[in-house]
Amino acid sequence: MANENMKLGPVAAISSVERQVEVTPATDAGPSVFANKYPLWHPKGTRGIFGGITIAQSLSAAQETVNKAFDAHSMHCTFVFAGTAFASIHYHVEIVRDGRTFCTRAVRAIQNNRTIFLATVSFARPPLESITNIRHAERNPPTVPLPHDTGIESSSNEEPMGLPYINYSVGMLHFNSSNPCDKRIRQWIKARGKISPQGGSRAHLAALAFMSDSYFLAGIPHAHNIWGFVNPPVTEFYDSEDQLGMPSPIHTTIPRPHLQGGSSVPDQSHRVGMMVSLDHTIYFHNAKQFKADEWLLTEVKTDWADNGRGVVLQKIWAQDGTLVASCTQEGVLRLEERPSSVQVSKVNSLL
Repeated sequence: MANENMKLGPVAAISSVERQVEVTPATDAGPSVFANKYPLWHPKGTRGIFGGITIAQSLSAAQETVNKAFDAHSMHCTFVFAGTAFASIHYHVEIVRDGRTFCTRAVRAIQNNRTIFLATVSFARPPLESITNIRHAERNPPTVPLPHDTGIESSSNEEPMGLPYINYSVGMLHFNSSNPCDKRIRQWIKARGKISPQGGSRAHLAALAFMSDSYFLAGIPHAHNIWGFVNPPVTEFYDSEDQLGMPSPIHTTIPRPHLQGGSSVPDQSHRVGMMVSLDHTIYFHNAKQFKADEWLLTEVKTDWADNGRGVVLQKIWAQDGTLVASCTQEGVLRLEERPSSVQVSKVNSLL
């Protein structure tokens, strides 16, 4: 399918993450159909796209069909097939319900004549202030060090070679616990460059949806002290070594042998051979009370893994402590067993 909807002219006026969340009407494909407005970003040397792209663009397409008085409050997604960066994606939006308080949209992402992604997005009109409103929210952990922007090109809107957002690892809490469920993995994220004023709160929401797919399933092997990957995912790369960990008395830097060299961790009998997302859910809590181009703190934990699958939970806070989103993801994981150095030496001695 030709990429006829892509805009290939100058794009420096908006941030790189905006170029990955924007969609444009595809009227030739039918009513309530949208397509990616700009070429799809993909890691260098690969054909596949980052999963956050279809999450964010599905949300953007759904938002285009909903009155601006409504904000997205939940999104339930299923990854069906891997997408490629070299063909347009068309987002077919079904208007399931338009109510006075809630709206529902179903989105089907189609590429090369097959469905690659499904999403259901629910919108709500913010209620009037009322003394009967029940409120509570978990605040961000108070002992997490803040990141700094020194040496980070956070204000540039030029297309980066890496991810359209910046990740800054804090480290792991309860690193030495024998129970994987005890561990908490934290990092700061934000969009690279400044999101344009014309994008408004909906662009920030879509950018958050894009970034919510950052460092998710990797929390499962890391909770089991498995650090190696046959093919490290793009979210396991950082702009510099300074961003691999932060000075903290309670957090331990996560070993990343693909960046630090194999000698950074002892030989391990297993490494991750395959890691693929199956589904992804986001609950948006405060749609207009955060900026995706300012630092957001994420915390990842896992409560279950078995039968070749695992589930990860994520919380996202604004820097002022406001809980802005809660996410879950399930994925498939396969481990590759590696021979130990002792086994290798025995084999070599027989050759």
